[in-house]
Amino acid sequence: MGMFATIKEAKVSQGSVYLKPGVYKTKINACKSGKTRAGIGFFVVELEAIESSNPDLPPGSACSWMVTLDKEPALGNIKSFLSIATDTPEEQIDEAGVELVCSAANPLKGTLLKCSAINIKTKAGKDFTKCNWQATDQSA
Repeated sequence: MGMFATIKEAKVSQGSVYLKPGVYKTKINACKSGKTRAGIGFFVVELEAIESSNPDLPPGSACSWMVTLDKEPALGNIKSFLSIATDTPEEQIDEAGVELVCSAANPLKGTLLKCSAINIKTKAGKDFTKCNWQATDQSA
């Protein structure tokens, strides 16, 4: 058995950097869900920066917004994001809708959103990048 014998079963990482403080116009490439290596559920949005005020993430950069489901505001943050991204009232966001958004159908691909990201301190004193999402004109 050769050194690359199990390559067919290998999972490919398509990771990118997380959003950094700044103001962006972004394009959604995909919304996904899964579990971290530690077994914690997550929701991630893979994005392309179309416009950016942060020189570390210039236009054309791939970036991600990730929410892990092990903290209290997680589902509320996802609900708020999806309400804005889908132009749906928050009270209508449900499990089936989130599952659809994360499916292979990828219905939000190409959706443009504005994002304002700032660093805040958590209760544990660690940096956390808080993202505020807004709808934007859908022309790139």
